[in-house]
Amino acid sequence: MKQILFLFTVFIAFSCQKQQEKNNAKVNIVKLPPPPKVIDEKTLVGFACYHAGSKSKPVKKISEILKSKNYITLKVKLYDVSPAEKYLATVACEKLETKKIIKLTEKEFAQIKINKASEEKVNICSGCTNEEELTLKQMFTSEDNFLADSVEEWINEMIK
Repeated sequence: MKQILFLFTVFIAFSCQKQQEKNNAKVNIVKLPPPPKVIDEKTLVGFACYHAGSKSKPVKKISEILKSKNYITLKVKLYDVSPAEKYLATVACEKLETKKIIKLTEKEFAQIKINKASEEKVNICSGCTNEEELTLKQMFTSEDNFLADSVEEWINEMIK
Protein backbone atom coordinates (compact mmCIF):
# COMPACT_ATOMS: atom_id res chain seq x y z
CA MET A 1 0.00 0.00 0.00
CA LYS A 2 2.87 2.36 0.81
CA GLN A 3 4.32 1.71 -2.64
CA ILE A 4 1.04 2.60 -4.35
CA LEU A 5 0.72 5.74 -2.27
CA PHE A 6 4.33 6.65 -3.10
CA LEU A 7 3.80 6.08 -6.85
CA PHE A 8 0.56 8.03 -6.76
CA THR A 9 2.37 11.00 -5.06
CA VAL A 10 5.21 10.91 -7.62
CA PHE A 11 2.69 10.75 -10.47
CA ILE A 12 0.82 13.83 -9.15
CA ALA A 13 4.08 15.75 -8.66
CA PHE A 14 5.18 15.08 -12.27
CA SER A 15 1.72 15.98 -13.58
CA CYS A 16 1.79 19.32 -11.73
CA GLN A 17 5.29 20.04 -13.00
CA LYS A 18 4.24 19.33 -16.63
CA GLN A 19 1.18 21.56 -16.25
CA GLN A 20 3.35 24.37 -14.81
CA GLU A 21 5.76 24.08 -17.79
CA LYS A 22 2.81 24.36 -20.21
CA ASN A 23 1.52 27.46 -18.41
CA ASN A 24 4.97 29.08 -18.47
CA ALA A 25 5.33 28.35 -22.20
CA LYS A 26 2.04 30.14 -22.90
CA VAL A 27 3.22 33.24 -21.04
CA ASN A 28 6.43 33.42 -23.07
CA ILE A 29 4.52 33.55 -26.38
CA VAL A 30 3.02 37.00 -25.72
CA LYS A 31 4.64 39.62 -28.01
CA LEU A 32 5.01 43.21 -26.96
CA PRO A 33 4.34 46.02 -29.44
CA PRO A 34 7.40 47.84 -30.79
CA PRO A 35 8.41 50.98 -28.92
CA PRO A 36 7.11 54.23 -30.40
CA LYS A 37 9.40 55.80 -32.99
CA VAL A 38 11.15 58.93 -31.75
CA ILE A 39 11.61 61.52 -34.48
CA ASP A 40 14.33 64.13 -34.25
CA GLU A 41 12.72 67.53 -34.82
CA LYS A 42 15.84 68.66 -36.73
CA THR A 43 15.22 66.07 -39.43
CA LEU A 44 11.47 66.56 -39.87
CA VAL A 45 9.97 68.14 -42.98
CA GLY A 46 6.22 68.47 -42.97
CA PHE A 47 3.43 70.92 -43.65
CA ALA A 48 0.63 69.21 -41.69
CA CYS A 49 2.39 67.19 -38.99
CA TYR A 50 0.79 65.34 -36.13
CA HIS A 51 -2.80 65.67 -35.01
CA ALA A 52 -2.58 69.49 -34.98
CA GLY A 53 -1.63 69.61 -38.66
CA SER A 54 1.14 72.15 -38.08
CA LYS A 55 4.34 72.85 -39.98
CA SER A 56 7.54 71.27 -38.70
CA LYS A 57 10.16 73.48 -37.00
CA PRO A 58 12.53 73.47 -40.00
CA VAL A 59 9.68 74.51 -42.33
CA LYS A 60 8.74 77.34 -39.96
CA LYS A 61 12.37 78.47 -39.66
CA ILE A 62 13.02 78.57 -43.43
CA SER A 63 9.62 80.20 -43.99
CA GLU A 64 10.58 83.01 -41.61
CA ILE A 65 13.89 83.50 -43.44
CA LEU A 66 12.06 83.71 -46.77
CA LYS A 67 9.41 86.09 -45.40
CA SER A 68 12.10 88.43 -44.10
CA LYS A 69 13.98 88.08 -47.42
CA ASN A 70 17.14 87.30 -45.49
CA TYR A 71 18.77 85.55 -48.41
CA ILE A 72 22.28 85.60 -46.93
CA THR A 73 21.05 83.48 -44.01
CA LEU A 74 19.21 81.24 -46.47
CA LYS A 75 22.44 80.63 -48.41
CA VAL A 76 24.23 79.76 -45.15
CA LYS A 77 21.53 77.14 -44.51
CA LEU A 78 22.83 75.24 -47.56
CA TYR A 79 25.64 74.11 -45.24
CA ASP A 80 23.49 73.54 -42.13
CA VAL A 81 23.85 70.53 -39.84
CA SER A 82 20.10 69.98 -39.95
CA PRO A 83 19.33 67.89 -43.05
CA ALA A 84 15.76 69.24 -43.11
CA GLU A 85 16.90 72.86 -43.17
CA LYS A 86 19.57 71.99 -45.73
CA TYR A 87 16.92 70.40 -47.97
CA LEU A 88 14.51 73.34 -47.70
CA ALA A 89 17.30 75.88 -48.24
CA THR A 90 18.40 73.99 -51.35
CA VAL A 91 14.87 74.04 -52.77
CA ALA A 92 14.46 77.73 -51.92
CA CYS A 93 17.83 78.81 -53.31
CA GLU A 94 17.21 77.00 -56.59
CA LYS A 95 13.80 78.64 -56.94
CA LEU A 96 15.16 82.09 -56.08
CA GLU A 97 18.01 81.63 -58.60
CA THR A 98 15.53 80.55 -61.29
CA LYS A 99 13.42 83.65 -60.65
CA LYS A 100 16.60 85.77 -60.71
CA ILE A 101 15.95 87.05 -57.20
CA ILE A 102 19.36 85.90 -55.97
CA LYS A 103 22.66 85.05 -57.59
CA LEU A 104 24.42 81.92 -56.37
CA THR A 105 28.19 81.55 -56.33
CA GLU A 106 30.02 78.57 -57.79
CA LYS A 107 30.65 77.36 -54.23
CA GLU A 108 26.90 77.53 -53.48
CA PHE A 109 26.06 75.67 -56.71
CA ALA A 110 28.61 73.01 -55.70
CA GLN A 111 26.98 72.72 -52.27
CA ILE A 112 23.54 72.34 -53.85
CA LYS A 113 24.93 69.49 -55.94
CA ILE A 114 26.37 67.89 -52.80
CA ASN A 115 23.05 68.31 -50.97
CA LYS A 116 21.12 66.69 -53.80
CA ALA A 117 23.38 63.61 -53.66
CA SER A 118 23.53 63.42 -49.86
CA GLU A 119 22.69 60.25 -47.92
CA GLU A 120 21.70 62.28 -44.85
CA LYS A 121 18.22 61.28 -43.73
CA VAL A 122 15.12 63.34 -43.17
CA ASN A 123 11.73 62.32 -41.87
CA ILE A 124 8.75 63.51 -43.84
CA CYS A 125 5.23 63.54 -42.49
CA SER A 126 1.72 64.38 -43.45
CA GLY A 127 -0.51 64.33 -40.40
CA CYS A 128 -0.60 61.17 -38.33
CA THR A 129 -1.15 58.81 -41.24
CA ASN A 130 1.86 59.21 -43.50
CA GLU A 131 5.46 59.12 -42.36
CA GLU A 132 8.62 58.15 -44.19
CA GLU A 133 12.37 58.41 -43.76
CA LEU A 134 14.26 59.35 -46.92
CA THR A 135 17.75 60.53 -47.79
CA LEU A 136 18.23 64.01 -49.23
CA LYS A 137 19.04 62.33 -52.54
CA GLN A 138 15.69 60.51 -52.45
CA MET A 139 13.92 63.75 -51.54
CA PHE A 140 15.06 65.19 -54.86
CA THR A 141 14.73 62.09 -57.03
CA SER A 142 12.35 59.53 -55.56
CA GLU A 143 8.68 58.99 -56.20
CA ASP A 144 8.48 57.92 -52.54
CA ASN A 145 8.62 61.61 -51.59
CA PHE A 146 4.89 62.13 -51.11
CA LEU A 147 5.65 65.71 -50.01
CA ALA A 148 7.03 66.83 -53.38
CA ASP A 149 3.79 68.60 -54.35
CA SER A 150 3.48 70.21 -50.92
CA VAL A 151 7.07 71.47 -51.12
CA GLU A 152 6.35 72.96 -54.54
CA GLU A 153 3.19 74.67 -53.26
CA TRP A 154 5.03 75.96 -50.20
CA ILE A 155 7.95 77.43 -52.15
CA ASN A 156 5.65 79.04 -54.72
CA GLU A 157 3.62 80.60 -51.90
CA MET A 158 6.77 81.86 -50.15
CA ILE A 159 8.33 83.29 -53.33
CA LYS A 160 5.78 85.21 -55.34
